[in-house]
Amino acid sequence: MEALQTKPLSSSSSSSSSSVFEIEVKATFVIVHRSPGAGDEPSVEVGRIISQVIHEFPLDDLINDGNGAVLDMLHSMRVPVQPSMVEEIAATAVRLAADARDRGGKVLRMEVAVEAVVDNVPDFGSDDDDSDDEGAAMTAEEVAESMGKTAVDEAGKECPICLEELAVGGEAACVPCSHCFHEVCIVTWLKKKKRCPCCRFDLSKVKDEV
Repeated sequence: MEALQTKPLSSSSSSSSSSVFEIEVKATFVIVHRSPGAGDEPSVEVGRIISQVIHEFPLDDLINDGNGAVLDMLHSMRVPVQPSMVEEIAATAVRLAADARDRGGKVLRMEVAVEAVVDNVPDFGSDDDDSDDEGAAMTAEEVAESMGKTAVDEAGKECPICLEELAVGGEAACVPCSHCFHEVCIVTWLKKKKRCPCCRFDLSKVKDEV
């Protein structure tokens, strides 16, 4: 694990009796190539994938089992975990959640930034409730229906798959969960997976929800 940062964000009043604590996790997976028998030679970085998801927890559930909640959260995002990392995130979240509850039930959000070095692209599409995702590529019609086009109007935006910059003035393919990609990148991805590589939204369900 290369880096871990936690940051509490501002709270807001909640009208609900069961208040919610939100943890926004930005996980950066650094994909490296390790040459067998290379000795002390450093690994070569071949790409990066970023996954950013907001997880919601009832305050009491988080306070009662912070470590378990954080462990499940990181596992769901395919982040390789270390006990010290789980404990650090949980300790901060539980402290903030308990403080929010004591002050009258506020809704809080906490930001967590994690950087992990991995050998392969994480398999974001193999949840227990989506065991048929492997090998279940979308048809050309489903791919076309799940994507729109948006103009790239500012510099610095990257395609989350190839990490190359989206050309200003050009068009990017935009999926219903609002993530944008080079068209060739997302089409290639959807030939193998049905889910958005950033947030794991099931794009094959778009037609059913219209």
